Amino acid sequence: MSQTVIEVKDLCKYFILHQQGGIRIDALDSINFSVHAGECVALYGPSGAGKSTLLKTLYGNYLPTSGSILVHCPGGVVDIAKADPRTVSMLRRTCISYVSQFLRVIPRVATLDLVAEPLLCAGVDEAAARRRACDLLARLNLPARLWNLAPATFSGGEQQRVNIARGFIRPTPVLLLDEPTASLDAMNRKVVVELIREACASECAVVGIFHDDDTREQVATSLVHINEHHDARLRSA
Repeated sequence: MSQTVIEVKDLCKYFILHQQGGIRIDALDSINFSVHAGECVALYGPSGAGKSTLLKTLYGNYLPTSGSILVHCPGGVVDIAKADPRTVSMLRRTCISYVSQFLRVIPRVATLDLVAEPLLCAGVDEAAARRRACDLLARLNLPARLWNLAPATFSGGEQQRVNIARGFIRPTPVLLLDEPTASLDAMNRKVVVELIREACASECAVVGIFHDDDTREQVATSLVHINEHHDARLRSA
């Protein structure tokens, strides 16, 4: 059995809508699953079941109401549910990569610099980081004429390819994917499938949301099914 990288135990999350009379929204209830090195676990369930909330909680964007999220990284085991902001920031720099649904960029920063940044922050030589960025952008079929432009004016599919290149450029023990192929054509979805498989082959633990059934079936080794009651159960893909 491969090493356990993520352990989610009795995870619950609710939101209080203070400006709407204190209404309570139960987003997640009693979530339990684990992810091993080399696995790709797909979060699966109907719209509104809490898949994106769960992924954002794994990344530390949302603070759980209760439960634990144990992440086994080279520096030790960290419970993201109890970690302070500095520790969460450290995990993002060293242990967890994340591809969100939307590209968030600093205005006027060139695409190549944006993609290379995670490697530069990890101490990789600038020339090597830029070569790796070029390789990924070329593989994702983003025209070279766009690499020195800021991606704010790119199409949705072009921005998503920049987002994917940035998320995959730095090998980390954990990779979180929020609908990475949503804006992509068939050719680029195939590239993303290859990248996910390569990440798993390098012992990365991948957790993703895939609304494209074909992509999910190609990459998922198991499913965490979140139902309308916001609990979850793990089963093989």
